[in-house]
Amino acid sequence: MRQLQQLAGFLRRRRGSVSVEFALVSVFFLGPLFGGGADFVVIMAAQAQLRTAVQALDYFAWTNPGEANNLKDAKLIIGLINQHSDYQITLPATLSAGGANGALSFSCFTPPATANTTPTSPSPATCPSTQTQLTLVTYQVTTNVFLPAPLPGIFPSQLSVTSTVQIR
Repeated sequence: MRQLQQLAGFLRRRRGSVSVEFALVSVFFLGPLFGGGADFVVIMAAQAQLRTAVQALDYFAWTNPGEANNLKDAKLIIGLINQHSDYQITLPATLSAGGANGALSFSCFTPPATANTTPTSPSPATCPSTQTQLTLVTYQVTTNVFLPAPLPGIFPSQLSVTSTVQIR
């Protein structure tokens, strides 16, 4: 009988009920908040590594203009970066916008008086005497990211960075 009275008294008490309700409800607020924060950190780290890889490729192209479209050397650079990378970076054979990765493009540029650029064919061509020919190389690197708390449709699972640098 005494145990039954203690149980009835326990059920009538209201002390601590707010704490229990907060603990039950906070899971639905704090769980997604921390999951989204973890996803954000993973995405930012992957983007930083992609930017580092494309900067290395741009520097290689800028310092070695004759080898800028040599994908074998570009893949070697990406391989060296992947040795110390959390996310395996790839150098796809083709760009997402079309064309080959590491392909050269050429433009005729008018010096700053009028600042007009006219694209030419993908092979070296002669520019008018008032223009200068620019040689550009474009690289694109990609990586796959696996999020700790994926939210469908909000974050991509594949990230890519594209860069174009003038080499001549």
